[in-house]
Amino acid sequence: MDNPAGHDRGLSLTSRAEHGGCTVAVLSGELDITSAPALREQLLGLLSPAASRLIIDLSAAGYADASGVAVLVGTARRARLLGGWLRLASPAPEITRVLLVTGTGPHLATFPTVQAALTGQHPDARPAAARAGTGRRAAPARPVPAPAMRAAGSGELRTAITALLAHADAWRDADPRRRFTPALQALARACAGSSDAALIRAAQSLLSVLAREPLTHSPQVAATASRLRRLLVPEPGPTSPIYRSRSRRVTAVSASASRSSHRR
Repeated sequence: MDNPAGHDRGLSLTSRAEHGGCTVAVLSGELDITSAPALREQLLGLLSPAASRLIIDLSAAGYADASGVAVLVGTARRARLLGGWLRLASPAPEITRVLLVTGTGPHLATFPTVQAALTGQHPDARPAAARAGTGRRAAPARPVPAPAMRAAGSGELRTAITALLAHADAWRDADPRRRFTPALQALARACAGSSDAALIRAAQSLLSVLAREPLTHSPQVAATASRLRRLLVPEPGPTSPIYRSRSRRVTAVSASASRSSHRR
């Protein structure tokens, strides 16, 4: 039976107990800096010495950044300390790409389905770049499609960037290693200029760093980063590759379940 473990803005989590002492946690929505603190608490709450085997079903998750992925790595570390493990199941190419660029992919066992993760058989042995659909090398940033740029509008985008730069101190506090400093400086220069194209490139560069580098949680950083990303990155819809890929996976799983039911 499903057990709702929590719901945060943009992210929900349900869990269920499976045979062999495994827990399956189904994540829906976005694993990002906004949801990371609540997600960490919820996932760690599912682990105990008697229940240290955790499978995270990512088939309904459409986005992740480095802060969200850091939660998965930390949860995996806790599971191992308790004598168990953590396995990821059915991540979308978009999330696999973030695992690749953050360098965490090799440290998180990934399986094509929940059933494969339960049995520990047939892990996705393809190189991370292949699973992410990026070939041999991953692009550091996902290009912003032209429709998304037009939809954002220069006025709305400048307003969002101005709000982000107004919280530059919060961004610096959340970034002790100063990995975001060059991108923030470039964003400030672009905002002071008149070129919309330069502004979009600078904002996209900041989002690229956000996908690679985790930040200490800050409400101001989370709010301004999420606002900027929603202007530049279109939500998954019926025409997006993420939506189509996820739909194919759901259809395949449903067909497999149907065949199994008929055989029984």
